[in-house]
Amino acid sequence: MTHATAALPPGALPAQPVLVARPELVVCDECDAVHGRIRLARGHVARCRRCGALLGRSHVVTTAGQLAFALAALVFLLIGNLSPLVALDLQGIRISVTLPHAISLTWRIGQPLVAMLATATALVFPAALILLRLYVLGFLVAGQVPPRFRFAMRALRWCTYWSMVEVFMLSALVSMVRSAGVADLVPGVGMFGYAALTLLLTSITASGLHGMWKRGSELGAG
Repeated sequence: MTHATAALPPGALPAQPVLVARPELVVCDECDAVHGRIRLARGHVARCRRCGALLGRSHVVTTAGQLAFALAALVFLLIGNLSPLVALDLQGIRISVTLPHAISLTWRIGQPLVAMLATATALVFPAALILLRLYVLGFLVAGQVPPRFRFAMRALRWCTYWSMVEVFMLSALVSMVRSAGVADLVPGVGMFGYAALTLLLTSITASGLHGMWKRGSELGAG
């Protein structure tokens, strides 16, 4: 974005600055340095000249493709929460545990902080990330600028930092290995759902946000 003012006759009051979309520019997320947008060859990345932060990477996924990825991620998020993560067999007693059930048990045994962290990183922030992407991409694919576009994009950037499904998956696998000597554990459908969700969210995050910003600017987002 850049500021522009209209020419005024002598003695007139100055007008308020007007925001003008500049889709040919890229602003660094880390240091706010402004760069000219260039077309990247496949497999190449662009980094900020000031701080070295990643500005973008070349990828072949279109806006419609990103929307499809977000829809698939929502499906696997639902599968991961509604289906059992693991089935435990302890001396003939078989128990299936879903993620909400596991979080509830963690709270009840006196670990509320762990329960809240698990809820935030494995459920709340991934869900917010997916729903925000569906909201923005749905409008962009339809050729429209979503209401409160800039607010949604900033919220999307913030949720991206706190969505840690891969950390949850690693913790779950470590717990399964450590518990293998106590009870027989069988991964459930929910665990495979979260594994697929991890891959999808990694692909979604790798696509970045600059393409969405550019498409919004081309459609007239102010």
